[in-house]
Amino acid sequence: MYIVLTSRPGEYRSEPTPGITPVEIHDYYYGKRHVAAFVVAKLDGQARVRIVEESAPHGANLVPTKFYEKFGSVSEAIASLEALVGHEHAQARLSRRNTESPETAMVQITFLSNGGKTVEAPPNSNLLRISLREKGGIPFKCGGGLCGTCRCRVESGREHTDEVKQKERRHLSPEDLENGYRMACQTFVNGDVSVSW
Repeated sequence: MYIVLTSRPGEYRSEPTPGITPVEIHDYYYGKRHVAAFVVAKLDGQARVRIVEESAPHGANLVPTKFYEKFGSVSEAIASLEALVGHEHAQARLSRRNTESPETAMVQITFLSNGGKTVEAPPNSNLLRISLREKGGIPFKCGGGLCGTCRCRVESGREHTDEVKQKERRHLSPEDLENGYRMACQTFVNGDVSVSW
């Protein structure tokens, strides 16, 4: 039996718990915008999915898998995703991540201003949260896009970051954005990046 775990960058992410084994990851793009990530996972009996809110008030809930649609195979789950994404819009597309398993799909984040410290994180991770968890050193105060303290520069791997948010535009000029500056609390990474501040 299989289920699909959905995550939306900047809004929430679904995390497997014991009894749920990730099999494939598919990303939903609309144009260049990364709309969602779908993890097709094998379900071994009853379990709960951990839903983590990435925007305020930053809560977490455990949702029983009995509320999830079940699929008999991975291909059935993928067919359901393709139907969900639809093909009426030329810009909508589903893309399978090129990885053998989600466990090997880690990205590397290098904190250049912290002695070049490099850590690994799952794709679609929030830059500031990884910095806090791994002691990366990016300065911060509010963590919610209000103060601008977590301004940093993506020195390499800008193509692996998500779209600039409106909150960032309040603190960063068009020139800043052109030069790779982002607010770490609003930035999600899907590949290797190096940052300074």
